[in-house]
Amino acid sequence: MVTMSGKPKRLITHSGQFHTDDVFVTALLLQLFPDAEVIRSRDEAVFGTGDIVYDVGKIYDPSRGRYDHHQEQAGRRESGIVYSSFGLVWKEYGVAYCDGNEAVARIIEQKLVTPIDANDNGQAISVPSYEGVYPFTIDDIIGMYNPLRWLHDDGDYDAQFHTAVQLAQGVLSRLRDSIQDSFASQKALLDAYAHAADKRIAVTKKPTEVREVIDQCPELLYVISERPEKTWSILAVPEGAKSFTPRRPFPMTWRGKPAAELSAITSVPDVLFCHVNGFYAVAQSREGAIALAQNALATMD
Repeated sequence: MVTMSGKPKRLITHSGQFHTDDVFVTALLLQLFPDAEVIRSRDEAVFGTGDIVYDVGKIYDPSRGRYDHHQEQAGRRESGIVYSSFGLVWKEYGVAYCDGNEAVARIIEQKLVTPIDANDNGQAISVPSYEGVYPFTIDDIIGMYNPLRWLHDDGDYDAQFHTAVQLAQGVLSRLRDSIQDSFASQKALLDAYAHAADKRIAVTKKPTEVREVIDQCPELLYVISERPEKTWSILAVPEGAKSFTPRRPFPMTWRGKPAAELSAITSVPDVLFCHVNGFYAVAQSREGAIALAQNALATMD
């Protein structure tokens, strides 16, 4: 868990109905400052006792630990999306939460913080493609944790708030960890490509992220990696980060064939599978996967 010096002891936000921004600010701050007390109140006299006050208080002043976004000085991004309390607090603490990694913090800002800010301020960021069909968002999920009013009596606002905060802590930490993992994966692929004897084939110990670094591997056609099931996959890499078309798909004669028939066609005894769209194949062993990739290259040369 990330911790910091100069730890605040009192975190104050508003009482009553909660929203995604104040829930996620609380989740963020409690992971940075796990010993802090969270106080929910609308009493202005209480606000002055807080080390960090957010989403309430009519003041935005980071130097005083005040992060209310309900006034003009809170500002907006260059994109036009207005900050909520989550975005304001993330500007102050996001990089620290990501262990000093600005790139990870920036991706979380794009993926999670900005959409939450937009929703809190009533700014639409997507247009439905199908009438009556809408995304089920993190805002919908957090909103459900407010106490139900008609059919059930399932707790007070404070209790439900802390339940929602626990959920948000898991989402936030998992997102951070998954982005850090993705960066490690991309580095592993770039290292494998740099050291490959044949730049058309790269082999990694674990599944790797391809799309984000594909432009840095111009000769790469196949990525081989061990799957969790201890078999080995061969990915025909896409033409670009936004493309689903492989640079070099597997031969038409391989696609969708049963393992026994595929083995006879490819002369690779332990081949298990080739996707009907020609972008993915599986072999039982590392050696089999490499042989399958080399066979694909020879077949299409």
